[in-house]
Amino acid sequence: MKKHSILLCLVALFLLLSPRDSISDSSDPPKRILRFDHYYDYDGLRKALIKLNSTYPATTRLKSIGKSYEGRDIWMLTIRNPKTGPDKEKPAFYVDGNTHGNEIQGAEICLYLAHFLLTRYDDLDWVKKLVDEQVFYIAPTVNPDGREAFMKEPNTPHSSRSNRRPYDNDNDGDEDEDGYDDLDGDGQILQMRKKDPNGRWKVGADPRIMERCKADELGQYTMLGWEGLDNDGDGRFNEDPVGGVDLNRNFPSNWRPRHQQWGAGDYPLSEPETRATVEFLEEHRNVAAIQSFHNAGNMILRPPGSEDDRNVPRGDLRMYDALGRRGERMLPGYRYLQTFKDLYAVRGAFLDWGYMRYGVYSFSNEIWSMAQDYNKNGRVDNMERLRWNDEMLKGKGFVKWTEYDHPQLGKIELGGWTKMTPRIPPTWQLEEVCYRNARFVLYHASTMPRVQIKSLTSKAVPGDNDLFRVTAIVENEGFMATATKIAQQIQVSQSDRANISGPSAKAVAVALSRDVTKEAMLQNERRPWRFDFGHIPGQSRIKVVWLVKGKGTVNVRIRSEKGGTARRSIKLTP
Repeated sequence: MKKHSILLCLVALFLLLSPRDSISDSSDPPKRILRFDHYYDYDGLRKALIKLNSTYPATTRLKSIGKSYEGRDIWMLTIRNPKTGPDKEKPAFYVDGNTHGNEIQGAEICLYLAHFLLTRYDDLDWVKKLVDEQVFYIAPTVNPDGREAFMKEPNTPHSSRSNRRPYDNDNDGDEDEDGYDDLDGDGQILQMRKKDPNGRWKVGADPRIMERCKADELGQYTMLGWEGLDNDGDGRFNEDPVGGVDLNRNFPSNWRPRHQQWGAGDYPLSEPETRATVEFLEEHRNVAAIQSFHNAGNMILRPPGSEDDRNVPRGDLRMYDALGRRGERMLPGYRYLQTFKDLYAVRGAFLDWGYMRYGVYSFSNEIWSMAQDYNKNGRVDNMERLRWNDEMLKGKGFVKWTEYDHPQLGKIELGGWTKMTPRIPPTWQLEEVCYRNARFVLYHASTMPRVQIKSLTSKAVPGDNDLFRVTAIVENEGFMATATKIAQQIQVSQSDRANISGPSAKAVAVALSRDVTKEAMLQNERRPWRFDFGHIPGQSRIKVVWLVKGKGTVNVRIRSEKGGTARRSIKLTP
């Protein structure tokens, strides 16, 4: 145990201090199959995936893993090299985006990741190695209904977040009856304000900014919330918009009902979108790492989201920290954080299910931030946000306050941030955002476990010409162990297994090298051809020894659920 802890520390140190990025690019210009200077709607995303699949049919497979609530396909693009073995005999990386409808850039990052792996396969050796030895499962949008609604309908920057299942948010017996209304028809849901000498808000230093009054100040305005009507006549505005299930609160990991966790749904996996994700991963136990893309705030989040680290094994924490800190270097301005401790409590989250129940290292990147700390005081205020808008977007990200004659509220003013501004990078910045986040995924993938049979030897046992000692040196080339500590603790990962077989030979005993005694080997005599030996730490080797009776050739197979399958054969010779 002590040696294992020392090894993990050395691995973490290597990951953090390695002076050269081992996955550097060539200087050759990349091929262009797709463009990343715009955002794709659902149909555009589908066509882009079809284009990648048709351009690279040998290394891609495109399929729907399920249907959304409104019947749209949830597309999964698989990237691998079938010539180097079956998919499920290789370690796999799962990536998705757009869990929340308004957090759209995750889909473009997924698409960019696929594009990068496919177009750079022939000219970057490290990309070729990843595709040859691993599998990438890429689901650009796991909430296609929410994405389409955000892109095609008027919205605030924060809607629609949920999927599109109707929900009675205000508990009045009706569903989705009082959502946002685009009163002025400009395609945006802005904020409403009304002049009021007794209001609690005033105009700030910039006429676009609203500031809350101090206790002894007279106000100028009352803020009325987002643009809309009181459609159900209950005196409230926009309290029951379309949908109401937050897919990232619907997973079966510390799930809590709606009164404890908003958006939880009626029960875990009540939604077709989350159910499709879990069913896919349960059918693909070779997935050794997970990445989900959200927005915003420049964060690299790890679980747990519903509790502190008391139940996280120390060895897993060291690996998380090594990966997260490398991510901070690859993504300037991003902070590596634990969700519960550093952000807020999230119950029923995908990240928690991925690690605490499925048992693999899982990250969620909160993509991008418009925050620019111009005065370097450690905070970003509204003046700085407006300065960035004016300098970088020519002022187009903020709609100036304009009078409007509201049919229920009288004369009001409409204004505020457009839906695409506070949380989503402008299109001229999109490709860099995609590139850096895709590179973090590829670095994480490069650390996954990979089992290999480094050597296989046979030696006749003196005094018996038909008895041989067959020795396999098995190495985990990855930095990660073939199972996380949490997976071993909750027993969700199968033991690594060694098999030996031959048409004219039969194993009579087996043991690890440290247990090669007659007594230890006889303990496995009931089925010595199959030996479960636990899990191999990262960058480590083990030795498996068989006594084999017979002649001819024997075949050795090492199977690791997360580390892949390795095979070698050897002829038994005296």
